[in-house]
Amino acid sequence: MIRVSATANKCYQAFISATFPDMRGARQALMPPMLSSGLIPTGLDSAAAECNTLLPVIQTLIDSSDYFILIVGGRYGTLSPMGLSEIHREYIFAATKRKPIIAFIHDNPSELSEAQREPTREGQVRRDDFVRLLEEKVVCYRWSTEAGLNALAGKVIPNFIRDHQAVGWVRADQVGEGLGASSEALKARIEMLEKEREEAFNQARPPLRTLARGGDRVALDYSCNVYEGGDCKLATVTTKISWDQAFSCVAPLMLNPVAESVLQKALEGFIGRKALGDVQADFPRAHAVRNVVLATHAFNQVKIHLRALGLINRSAEKDSRGLPLWQLTAHGDNTMSQVMAVKRSVKV
Repeated sequence: MIRVSATANKCYQAFISATFPDMRGARQALMPPMLSSGLIPTGLDSAAAECNTLLPVIQTLIDSSDYFILIVGGRYGTLSPMGLSEIHREYIFAATKRKPIIAFIHDNPSELSEAQREPTREGQVRRDDFVRLLEEKVVCYRWSTEAGLNALAGKVIPNFIRDHQAVGWVRADQVGEGLGASSEALKARIEMLEKEREEAFNQARPPLRTLARGGDRVALDYSCNVYEGGDCKLATVTTKISWDQAFSCVAPLMLNPVAESVLQKALEGFIGRKALGDVQADFPRAHAVRNVVLATHAFNQVKIHLRALGLINRSAEKDSRGLPLWQLTAHGDNTMSQVMAVKRSVKV
């Protein structure tokens, strides 16, 4: 009998991404350890849909999930019109949404049945390239049998949940009567402590003369899909922009408190407009670049540096998931006007 963990009244939703139907048994092997850890599994077979009709539904499910679990067997999967498999696209979307991701990768695809392996050399290469990408970016574990996957997941999933805390949800009938008042008091206390922390940070900020700013340039890493000669390749690229350019991308959005995802999307939009020039050194025949995704460490560097310059700070408000919102400081508002306002072309 499977028992849902009673250490807390909170449950979590986890989206399972895997090729279908070859990984059906592996999906089933994950169910008992997921349920016993308080994870509610969800997922759809996107390969069954034509013309990406299920893609918006899948993205909504991923966005509403607390965790993203990827099972990789011997297949890369059905290619979408953009040249990536469906599970690869699902992974990219989950990564852009900053979902905690864990991947279970088959250790020896040659041991799988013919129906569970890529039939062509090109498919095998795509599968292996995807595995290398995952091993560089997310928490990965190797498995060889469905029974072994079941045992492995039972050991690592509880630790993964503990190390990557998520919002989760509780049943309405399990909410205590006095929780509402306690919650409001806790929110007020948290807001006060965050305000004190922000003030302490402002006092300890490094001298501005020691920090890069204005026309000084910063190197930012990102990934993208490069189209070259009818082929689509996933590339990791570095671009250089000035701090004024980075600030100008996000500053107008922060006149009111805004979520980090909005800021990252604005930076990715700016980088996307110059990405073709960035990639042509390595891909001279490239004619298009799509799906620019700024690396997490690069986005954090921009965010932390603008905060150190005193241009932005965390708002007392939170988004619907309880994550912090960011806004301009008075200094940031003034700097935005100086950097972005159009100067007169005639002398007074």
